[in-house]
Amino acid sequence: MATIFEKAARLVPRHDTSSFTPAEMAEMLIDPYEKAPKYAKAAVGVLCGLVALFGLANLLASVCRTRIAAPLRRTKAYRRTVAFYRYVETSQPRAIGWCRFPTKGVILIAVLFYLFVVVWTFAQTPYYRSRWNVGSPPLAIRTGMLALGCFPFILALGAKVNLIGFIVGASHEKLQVFHQWLSWLFLFLSLLHTFPFVVQGTREIRPNTDGRNPNHLSQLEWSWHVKHSVYYWSGIAALVPLAWLCFASLAPIRRAAYECFKWLHLVSAILFSAFFYIHCNALLTSWHYIWATTAVYFTSVLIRFAVMLNRNGRHIARGHIEVLPDHAVRVTARLPRDSGHAWSAGQHYFVNFVKARPFESHPYTIANAPWRDPSSSETPDKLVLLFRVSPTRGLGPRLLSLANSSSPSTPLLLDGPYGGLAAYNRDFSRHDVVILIAGGAGISACTSVLEELGGRIVRGEPGVRTTRIMLWWMVRDESAKEWVEAQLAESTRYLKDKIDLRLFVTGETDRDGVVNSTASSPSLDTGDEKLEVEEEKPVKSTCCSSRRAKQWTIERNRPDLLSLLPRRFDSLPPDTSVGIVSCGPVSLTTDVRSAVAARQWRIATGKEVGGLSEVELHTEEFDW
Repeated sequence: MATIFEKAARLVPRHDTSSFTPAEMAEMLIDPYEKAPKYAKAAVGVLCGLVALFGLANLLASVCRTRIAAPLRRTKAYRRTVAFYRYVETSQPRAIGWCRFPTKGVILIAVLFYLFVVVWTFAQTPYYRSRWNVGSPPLAIRTGMLALGCFPFILALGAKVNLIGFIVGASHEKLQVFHQWLSWLFLFLSLLHTFPFVVQGTREIRPNTDGRNPNHLSQLEWSWHVKHSVYYWSGIAALVPLAWLCFASLAPIRRAAYECFKWLHLVSAILFSAFFYIHCNALLTSWHYIWATTAVYFTSVLIRFAVMLNRNGRHIARGHIEVLPDHAVRVTARLPRDSGHAWSAGQHYFVNFVKARPFESHPYTIANAPWRDPSSSETPDKLVLLFRVSPTRGLGPRLLSLANSSSPSTPLLLDGPYGGLAAYNRDFSRHDVVILIAGGAGISACTSVLEELGGRIVRGEPGVRTTRIMLWWMVRDESAKEWVEAQLAESTRYLKDKIDLRLFVTGETDRDGVVNSTASSPSLDTGDEKLEVEEEKPVKSTCCSSRRAKQWTIERNRPDLLSLLPRRFDSLPPDTSVGIVSCGPVSLTTDVRSAVAARQWRIATGKEVGGLSEVELHTEEFDW
């Protein structure tokens, strides 16, 4: 039977164990350094398990939308289960100042993984060895390996062409929150990896038995300044850009100078990766994870740029720039049928305006569907982007200057499309009622959904159940109607009584150009409440009135969505299925989520007796 000395010598061949006491030899067998890769494997296993779990949920959701599962969808058990899942997925705590929280489902996943990591980190003992030469602090090694296991997922979750998103049925922007939270965990583990070396290395003076430490330096000082160990300088060199990557990503810093942040983020990520590679120094299996990370991330990058080169290489789109009221810009591009570009409702492109700012790409939601109603002369190659710009900073001044020039156009490099309903395998035509809620330039997502859904209704496509579409648009100035007036007129002229257009004007501009916000008040179907509501007067011109198939109902107030949506839900017939698309500022989507989550909770707990059968929500936001 092997002795403790023989076991330790086999386990730790890198140490000279001849001077070790029996207690120190036994100590080395507890949570040994050589077995530390199990922590990285555990982190990978848990994260892969989560991806597989939600991938399975995505697969089941896709199956449940088929005709085969129609009887199942009508059961109370199915509806309540789906409603509870959507409640967790949708419910979102309100922001506190600039600190914005994700949905409760995201918080739950993050907290559970954080607990797994923290509990295993501190439940395992020992934290330190009895002395420096016996071995590295086990606490430092554990946390370092756990961080290493998270590394491939951090980069995978941050990629635009996202393998994880494909598996779980989510777009890259929705996975950014996991990219950020996992990065913070990586920083936390990196600090826990660092401090034990500092604590143990500074409290023990290196013996001068070999005459190389006449100044009686601590173990840490001697290893750094005399031995020049690669692990210490490379560790600090990696920790600095890592801290910057995390703290510079906080919303106030990121928003203050986004383009500067983006470039510094890229440079810092490259520096961190280089120093991290040096720091790992092929110890244990550390480089395996770095090679895996490189393979995953650069495969995503290569696919993305190959698609970009293929599509933009066939034909570089040229966008015509048009200035609209309230600092809005519309960019219209024509794409040949063989360009390879294809999109669906709610998707977005990253657009490079070559003549404006050739080294920047900005995400914009596509404002039109890829194909139109049957009688339209428009071909599917028309791409419309609609967004607001600042006339004094960023991309705005250059675009406005181009729009007012003799040649108001610019080549466009298109990267995408990404996101939208297609990324989540969602088909809102299966809902009886669809409510589109937009704030400002968020109307882009809603008009594309309206065009696509309206076209399917007009064509009488099989499986389309939608009988009512409601569009609620919040703007500061009524002149914003001009952004989409012609587009909506063409989209709605065949829908007749199937569509309801509501415009909420939250502010008016006086003669001095000052926006006067109106008081917040509930609206729509409020019984005896008197609101300033007016129907848009038809235009007498025959050339225009023929296109105005539907007028806006204008309300001059800021709607309280937390009460407006529940009242609308209550007014619908029993057993109605509702789909909601919301696009706008964070405050708007938070209110919509809260109202929808409350109704989903009622359905899940069986309190929605004689009410809605289901509510499905899809959100697009200005800020990721």
